Amino acid sequence: MADNSHNHDLAEKTQTVPVEKSELYMNEELEKNEQEVAPISNGGDTAFANASWQYKTIALVTALLFPLGSHFSASALSAMKAPIKANLHIDNTRYGVLASAVSIINTIFPIAGGVFIDMFGSVWGTLAVNCLIIIGSLLTAVAAKIESFALMVVGRVVFGIGSGLIVTMQESLLSKWFRTEHLSIAIGLQLSISRLSTFLGTLVANPIAEKTGDWVWAFWLSFILCGFSILMNVIYALTVMKLRGNVVISKEEVARLKNKKTFKWRSVFKFPTIYWHIILIEFIFAAVWSSFQTISTELVIVHFNTTSVLAGYTASASQSIPIVATAVLGVFMDYFGHRITVLLISAIFLILSSGLLGWTYVDAIVGMIFYSISLAFGPIAMITSIGMILPSDYIGTGLGIYKSSNNVGTTILDIVVGVIQDNTHNQAYTGVMTLFIVLGGIGFVLIFGLIITQRFYLRNLLQTTRANRTAIMKEVNDKELFYTQQGLDAYTGVNPAIQNYIYVGCFIVCLLVAWVLFFVYAATGGVAA
Repeated sequence: MADNSHNHDLAEKTQTVPVEKSELYMNEELEKNEQEVAPISNGGDTAFANASWQYKTIALVTALLFPLGSHFSASALSAMKAPIKANLHIDNTRYGVLASAVSIINTIFPIAGGVFIDMFGSVWGTLAVNCLIIIGSLLTAVAAKIESFALMVVGRVVFGIGSGLIVTMQESLLSKWFRTEHLSIAIGLQLSISRLSTFLGTLVANPIAEKTGDWVWAFWLSFILCGFSILMNVIYALTVMKLRGNVVISKEEVARLKNKKTFKWRSVFKFPTIYWHIILIEFIFAAVWSSFQTISTELVIVHFNTTSVLAGYTASASQSIPIVATAVLGVFMDYFGHRITVLLISAIFLILSSGLLGWTYVDAIVGMIFYSISLAFGPIAMITSIGMILPSDYIGTGLGIYKSSNNVGTTILDIVVGVIQDNTHNQAYTGVMTLFIVLGGIGFVLIFGLIITQRFYLRNLLQTTRANRTAIMKEVNDKELFYTQQGLDAYTGVNPAIQNYIYVGCFIVCLLVAWVLFFVYAATGGVAA
């Protein structure tokens, strides 16, 4: 009876406190208990966190370069919007279809990828998806060479499958390697490298096309960089094989890994409401961030009446701040917290950026820098928050849904932006930027609400400083270990919440809307009268 009562008390606490294994393991008390935990964390992917810093350094450097070619290719396509429309003879709506071809396929695949990682782990899976990326990049370059819109859509879909999965896998792997310490810093570096790749793609695409006299060369360079990413992926895989060769896997670990292969889908309906609150914010902001990137170069050309090369240089400023700021923010949040405050600042700068670029003629660099600040502050705050409010066994799934919502929103907004621009006088961007301001305002209100709700339901976990956060997460981690040691699910004793069925239902509706819009406008290429 005593044991049952103890289990019941733990279950009740688990309903109101997030369960997680993260960088917040980093405290003295855990170090005292390492010997007790060792039998569970020995072998498999769980050995990554206990690896030497020589292995961790190689893993960090190579894993950070997994999506280098992917991000460069995506931004190069955006920077080349004007040449693409001219050479493929398409309008803005058709270009919206082309841009959303990457995101539409990733409305589903990141979830599957996240579930796969949670169930089995992933090493060679990253190599497989990087192969998809390079195939898609090759098809895109060939399509540009033969001026085929249909082939380019196919190429971007294949590219999109890989590009969506690689980021989810990258973030999950970094979480496994650095879950005991410095996870915020690792994620900050990951976002910095990603933004640097995007920055370079936006910066050099048009100059390369101009210098070579062939607009297709921007896509050939993307193909070459995708090959470099595969090389880094191979080095990473060999490093993991070497590490695993030095690790003795216990019988207990083998049994635990087999048990993990039974994924509990119903546990998604047990995710805390605050997780879905963050997903809604991500749905709105990621759509605006991504759609802005696809139009930024042409926006400068149309609104500020400049050349494509100069516009490319100006638009590249929109990627500048995250290159440095995300790593710094990772350190800041690791010590001082204030994740939601950082997210609120992101919303403010997004609204200011949209207003300046859409309705004034203040130097475009100013608006791009403001957008860049928003892009630096927003994603890292949300990604690290998800890592704290979900159990470690569901982080991959949670990040998969996060990425999927990103792509659902982007797919819808890319097409909506194309329709609005095609129906605006002189195809100006005033209507588009007004839409961005409205969405930014809605997001601001949602973020302000999140500050209040997390204070009551998470004991201010997302805002508090490192000392308080570590104490809370130590308590949470003890509960998770209690269940894990018995082979139980982290959400044992937690009943599915009725409102979660509504949240999942709304997500599915948005997913269907994204697919319908994509196929309607891919087929018709225009707006119904």
